[in-house]
Amino acid sequence: MRNQTIIETAEKLIKQNKQKGYHHFKMSDISDELEIAKGTIYNHYPSKEDLLFALIFPKFQKLRDSLRGIAKEDTSFDEKFRKVIQEALESDNHQFLLLSFSDMAVLFQEKNQKDMELIQNEVIQEFNNVLILGINEGIIKQNLSVDFLSHQILSALNPLLHSLLVNDSAKMTHKEYVQQTTELLLYGIRKG
Repeated sequence: MRNQTIIETAEKLIKQNKQKGYHHFKMSDISDELEIAKGTIYNHYPSKEDLLFALIFPKFQKLRDSLRGIAKEDTSFDEKFRKVIQEALESDNHQFLLLSFSDMAVLFQEKNQKDMELIQNEVIQEFNNVLILGINEGIIKQNLSVDFLSHQILSALNPLLHSLLVNDSAKMTHKEYVQQTTELLLYGIRKG
């Protein structure tokens, strides 16, 4: 229960201090908020990176599971594709990345690298599964590599672009961003 309280408090503090970011966030911020000794935090999470990993990894898992469910739905390819893009852009994972995308590289370093690469590859595999359905239905161009398309979808979900167009400049709404991203991707992969 204490692990969950620490994680929830860390996320709350990161969300409250959007300008601070991960690198300026301190473990003592959590201990101060919870009124516990800083050593108690380190007993649960030996480093900020461990804490960040414990915070973001379940969000990746939840996204993977949601995408997996969409691929199994009995709907058209277009509907599945739209749901996949919407789910990816509205997931807890993406929302958290919007706050800290510049800090995520730390999670792909030595200690958590394998787990982060594994979960990212599982998310990409779920994109593959939906795209294969589109190929099988004759909707997607067959000369395009499914792996290439899945990685392009992942890159289109870049939090930096969302942040620049939606959060920072308000040039478009989140709904417009989701719709235009979906339409652009569908236009590029659709036959004829």
